[in-house]
Amino acid sequence: MFPEFLIQSAEEVKSALSRHDRKLVLAESCTGGLVATLMTSLPGISDYFCGSAVVYRWDTKMKWLGVQAETLNQFTDVSRETAREMALGVLQETPEASLSAAITGHLGPGAPESQDGLVCIGIARRTSCDLAVPPELVSVEALQSDALIASGPVQNHPADGLTLRQRRQLAAADQMLKLIAKALES
Repeated sequence: MFPEFLIQSAEEVKSALSRHDRKLVLAESCTGGLVATLMTSLPGISDYFCGSAVVYRWDTKMKWLGVQAETLNQFTDVSRETAREMALGVLQETPEASLSAAITGHLGPGAPESQDGLVCIGIARRTSCDLAVPPELVSVEALQSDALIASGPVQNHPADGLTLRQRRQLAAADQMLKLIAKALES
C-alpha cells in the first residue's frame, strides 16, 4: 500500500516516540493526512500518536489552529511563519501531546513560480507539564520538494502512474517524518 521507505521512516518515528515516552500530534496541509495515515498503519501507535488536523484552507488553519490572519495575508500559507503557527497551535490544542509537527506548501500544478514545490515544516514541543507554559518551536524549515525527490528515496521509487504532485507528497511526507525523528533525538 505504501512505499517501504515511508513505512520505515514512520517506524523510526514510532520507535523514537517509544524510547523518549513522547506523544505526537500533527497538522497537515499539502500532505492531506498522508503522514497521519502512515503513522496509524503501525500496530501499537495509539500509545504515542494523538491525531492529526488536516487544515487545507486558510479559514481552517485560523479556526482550528489559531494561525493569524495577518500571518496568512503577509506571508501566505506557503511560509515558515505559517508552519510555525500551525505547529505551535496544534500542540496548544492537544494537551496530551508533547511534540507536534506541521506541514504546509504548494505541490502544484498551477503554483506561483516562487511557491511551486515549496514545503514548510515546523516542529514544536512542550517544555513543561504546566499547560499554561506555551510550547516552544524546535525548528522550521522551507524545502523544495523536487530537491527532496532528487536526493531521497522517492527518486528510486517506481513512478508507476504517480503524478508529480503525488511524488512531491511522498517526498514531503518522508522529510516530515525525518524531521520528527531528528527532533526526538535532540
